[in-house]
Amino acid sequence: MAEIKVLVWKGGEAAGEPDVEVKVPASLAKWVPRMMALVPRKTKVELWGEQADFATIFGNLEQMINEAVAGGSKEIADIKTKESHLKILVER
Repeated sequence: MAEIKVLVWKGGEAAGEPDVEVKVPASLAKWVPRMMALVPRKTKVELWGEQADFATIFGNLEQMINEAVAGGSKEIADIKTKESHLKILVER
């Protein structure tokens, strides 16, 4: 079964151990936008800045994951800001 892995590094560089690591079964991808809605706005701003638009980023996540798994891709998103670096991976 495929898994979604979300990695977050503070400081904008994806080096060393991530500050946040989340693994979820790919079948739960449709719940990610709802889970992100539970993260306090202040936390989102601190990690990703004022301009982060999670509705756009995660809106089509389920479709992206299905296509990544079917096509054999591993990384489906790489988002870098001044404050943090976010990677979303699919692992089998």
